[in-house]
Amino acid sequence: MKQSSDRDLLLISVFTFITVSLWVFFEVLKTVKTTTVTASTIQIVEPLDPKIDMQTIETIASKQVY
Repeated sequence: MKQSSDRDLLLISVFTFITVSLWVFFEVLKTVKTTTVTASTIQIVEPLDPKIDMQTIETIASKQVY
């Protein structure tokens, strides 16, 4: 009895592992095929210019509020 239940548990574990592995594989494959980077996304993730425009900073600092 004990050997039969161990064998059944092993088979269930192996089939579950194979099923989950195939599921993950096909989901990754589907994602790789369907995911595209649009032009707007490329524009959004473009690096910023690290130069600071000092003239603009001075103009803002010289403004007076009444």
